[in-house]
Amino acid sequence: MNELDKIQDPVVGQEIVNMQIPPEQSEDATSDMVAGILRRWYIVLLIFLIVCGIGLPAIWLTVKPVYNITGAIRVAPILADILSGEQDRGEISNYESFMNTQAEKITSNAVVQRVADDLVDKNLSFFEDEPTDLILKWKQKLLGTKTKTEPAMKLKQAIVDDGIIIVAANRRNELIKINMESTNIEEAKQIVDSFIRAYMDIEVVSSDEGENRKLAILENRRDFLYERVENDRQTIYQLGQEYGTVALEGRQDMMLQRVASLLDTLTGVEAERIRLEARVQLLERTREQAIPAEELLKMRRDYINEDPAVVAFTQNITQLEQELIVARQTLSPTNPELLRKVELSRILKEHLENRKQEASNAFDNLVAKEAAEAGNKQLVTVRSELEQTREYEKRLQDILSQQDTQTIGVGRKQLTIQELQDRLNSTKEAYDVVLKRIQDLELQRKRPTRISAHYNADISSINDKRIKYSIGLVFVSLVCGMGLAYLRDKADQSLRTPDDVAKRIGIRIIGTTTSLDTVKPALLPEQIVGDYQTIRANLGLLGDKGIPKKLVVTSPGMKEGKTTFAVNLATSLSESGKKVLLIDGDLRKPDVARLLNLPKGSRGLHDVLCGVKFDQAVFSVISTGLDVLAADFHDAADAYELLALSSTAKRINIISKKYDHVIIDTPPALVFPDALMWAKIGNAVILVSFAGHTTLPDLKEAKERLAQTNVKVLGTVLSSVQAEHSYYRHGHSYYAQSAESRDSARVSRRKLMFSMEESPDYIDDSEATESEEPTEA
Repeated sequence: MNELDKIQDPVVGQEIVNMQIPPEQSEDATSDMVAGILRRWYIVLLIFLIVCGIGLPAIWLTVKPVYNITGAIRVAPILADILSGEQDRGEISNYESFMNTQAEKITSNAVVQRVADDLVDKNLSFFEDEPTDLILKWKQKLLGTKTKTEPAMKLKQAIVDDGIIIVAANRRNELIKINMESTNIEEAKQIVDSFIRAYMDIEVVSSDEGENRKLAILENRRDFLYERVENDRQTIYQLGQEYGTVALEGRQDMMLQRVASLLDTLTGVEAERIRLEARVQLLERTREQAIPAEELLKMRRDYINEDPAVVAFTQNITQLEQELIVARQTLSPTNPELLRKVELSRILKEHLENRKQEASNAFDNLVAKEAAEAGNKQLVTVRSELEQTREYEKRLQDILSQQDTQTIGVGRKQLTIQELQDRLNSTKEAYDVVLKRIQDLELQRKRPTRISAHYNADISSINDKRIKYSIGLVFVSLVCGMGLAYLRDKADQSLRTPDDVAKRIGIRIIGTTTSLDTVKPALLPEQIVGDYQTIRANLGLLGDKGIPKKLVVTSPGMKEGKTTFAVNLATSLSESGKKVLLIDGDLRKPDVARLLNLPKGSRGLHDVLCGVKFDQAVFSVISTGLDVLAADFHDAADAYELLALSSTAKRINIISKKYDHVIIDTPPALVFPDALMWAKIGNAVILVSFAGHTTLPDLKEAKERLAQTNVKVLGTVLSSVQAEHSYYRHGHSYYAQSAESRDSARVSRRKLMFSMEESPDYIDDSEATESEEPTEA
């Protein structure tokens, strides 16, 4: 038996793979997740290195230890009384409240402002504004602008909002501690010491100055009040000098009575003037002609309406009516005051009517009298009286105006004197209060101080979180890396192992071919020989009569190694002693002639389909005994029409009778319909998939399309599989242990791998095929 027979024997030293569809394995979800993470271990490592490479230096460079800087102020609980020398026990009961009050004072605005003034010129980084928003931070850097917060406001934020500075009284001792958290020890010490100094300046060291200031203010207030008292007294005295007394109420009453008397006299004179004016008019008219009735009536009405008594009564009634309107809105109808005003209104109206009647009678008498009197003498006399009356009225008005002004002046002076007397009394009371307060302060100044600085700022504790952050970062980076690896693995639809194909699609695995990168170059030929022996053996187990006569080789997409597989399978079958015909059925992109180094322009398939005799179109490879029916791409546009001819299937069937096996290489099943046409012509179909490149949806769709045409799909061959996932996974180690066996099989291996050793194009095609495998992020 020659070496070739030993290699082609599928039983000797060769494992036959079970071709049944593997049942679904109910693996634990955790195991799948772990397996996915392990497959993408480089993602975990990459994320770990990136995150830790950036994060750890950032943590150790940016995160600094936080130091607790503490200073303390002592507050004595008891003070002795200055007069009696006894201790004030009331202070003990209020000691805790006093301590809390002092703690609040340390954070008061006055102390904070003094601290800010003390530190503003020291250029502390604490007062520099660093925006938390990254965008705002970069914007400020690019524009060269910075937002600046007042130092006092910055300290207030540290106390109230951030809690960086904490002032609290300790119940277990007499100390008020000022604590500050900071990464800068020296700055924190300066700030804490500044708080202690500012507080002591305000509450202790400057207490005497404060008391002196208070005393000076009170003394100034006392002197001011004393001066005001003297000035008010002098002013009141000068105001009373004119009248000999400061009590001007009696004089004001006398002047008011005189003004009232002058008003009554002026009213009588005005009435007399009106009477004389009416008489003059009457005399002037009666002297010439009788007065018409209408004019006489108008004169009577004017005389009555201008009568002073009528005018006075009318005004009083009008005022009283207004008061009644207001009273009726506020008082009940039976109110005595309301009834009194109603009665008074009635009486006034009666008097008004009586006065009108009297005035009317007086007018009638006047008219009658004037009518009886005639002559110019009487008119001249009346006019003279009228002029005298007018002069008298004018004089009275001047005197009344003068008296009224004097009365108002006396009233104002009286009000001024009264206001000065009230202010004098109030000033005296304030003077007494200020004087007593001055005496109290002079005693309190002699009391000893109860507040003192206990110790200055120093480190009380250190909080370094960098180790915790580093551990957390390492953990987070691992978790993120594993999470991304798992998600990437779940999102990857590529088929990498036979188990992926069997579990996720449920198609038979005919065999695998090993990736060139996972086997040592010296062991590669033996590994490939073993792969194709396994595939031949499994194909022989699929049917009752062994390997199908007409095998169609296709793939879901391009660059998935179907042509390489078809060539190698045909070569392997030919080397086993079978008469094999390889047909390049890919009329659109034929590669068989290039891989086998056939003469250029070989187009045997086109010639046969067009009627040329088969013997004139076929090409024989002498080294392997393989017959090849090549094709070229010049008739790519007519590919489908050529295959759809009914004569095509007949010619292929006639040709296949001359051979044991016919291997047909076709275009991808998902790219052109040519593969489906060839599948109908052949006896069975082999789907070739490329590990890491062929995706689950593509393989599944290709299988479904072939199934819809009712063709027999034997299964799939997964090419370029990692050695540990290959069906012939132990073959390369077996050959490595037997140098003698490797030498004896060298000739057959070289014949099977002719496309690798004899054709540079084949090597380039394989490398290009593998290089186009989708990379994983």
